[in-house]
Amino acid sequence: MIRKNNTKFEMLFSLGFLALLITAFGTFFLGLNLGIDKTEAKYANLKAITIREENETSYQQQDLVTFYYVVFQPYQQFKENYLTLIENITHSSKSVSSDKLKDIRDQAKASYEQIAVHSIADSSPLLKEAQTDYLKSLKLFEESMDQIKSKAGNRKGMELAKIVNQDEFTVNAKKYGLQAQKKYYASMLKWTAKTKSGVSADYTYKENIGTKEWSGYTLAVKNKAVTDMMVNEQLYVSYLPQDFTAKIDQLISSGKAEALQLNSIGSIVKVLIETDAVKSKEFVKWKSTYYASESLPELPFFAEY
Repeated sequence: MIRKNNTKFEMLFSLGFLALLITAFGTFFLGLNLGIDKTEAKYANLKAITIREENETSYQQQDLVTFYYVVFQPYQQFKENYLTLIENITHSSKSVSSDKLKDIRDQAKASYEQIAVHSIADSSPLLKEAQTDYLKSLKLFEESMDQIKSKAGNRKGMELAKIVNQDEFTVNAKKYGLQAQKKYYASMLKWTAKTKSGVSADYTYKENIGTKEWSGYTLAVKNKAVTDMMVNEQLYVSYLPQDFTAKIDQLISSGKAEALQLNSIGSIVKVLIETDAVKSKEFVKWKSTYYASESLPELPFFAEY
C-alpha cells in the first residue's frame, strides 16, 4: 500500500516537474521574442511613414547615389567589421576578450546614429523601407553584442562565435540587413526599367530558371534575383550580390555548368554556396567580359576596375 502511494506520488511529482519545465521554456521563448519585438520598436525610432505613390520622379539615379553614401556604405562598413570579427574569433583557440564584442556593439551604435540622421525621399518608398530595415538590423546587432558580452566569460573563439551566430537577436539582425539589401537592389531594377525599354520593374527569383533564360536577363534583373536568393538562404556575407551574379555567369559562359549538368540556376547556386566559391570583387573581375554593354547606375561598386 505504501509502495503504491509512493508510486502515485512519484508520478504526480514527475508530471508536475514536466509541466514546470514546459512553462519555463515557454516563458523563456516568449520573453525572447517579446524582447526582440521591443528592441525593434524601441530602437527603430522612426515615425510612421506615409508611403507616396511611385511616379516619374521615383528611383532617380540621384536617389540611388544618395542612399549609397548615407545608408548603404556605412552599413556595409559595419557589416565587414562584424564578419571579420566572427572570422577571427572562429579561428582562435584562445579565450576571446569581451572587449571585442563591445567594439562591435559600439560600431553598431555609431553606424545607426550616422544613418538615422539622413532623410530618404518619400517618392522612393523601397529606399525608405530599406533605410528602416538597416536601422533595425544595427540596433539588433547592438542588443545582441550587449547581451552576449556578459556571457562571454573565458569561452574560446569557436564556441563564442557559435553563440553569436545562434543568438536570436543576431539572426534577426541579419534578416533585416538582407531584406534592406534586397529593397536597395529592387530600387536599382526600377531605375533600370525607367531607362531601358523591355525591362520589367519587378522580378522574383525562381530556383527552376534555366540557364538559357537567365542569360537573357539584364544585370539588374539578375542582381535582384540574387538578393531574393540571399534572403531565402540567409546568406549574410561580405561580397555583394553582383559578385554572386558574376560567378553564376562565369560558370555558365565557361561551359562548366553544362559539364557538371547544372541546368537550373537553383542547382548552380547550391554548388556555389556549398563550395564557398564566390569571393568579393568577382564583379570587378568579370565586368569588362560580361557587362560592358550594360546600363548601370553610377554607383561606386559598379564603377570599380
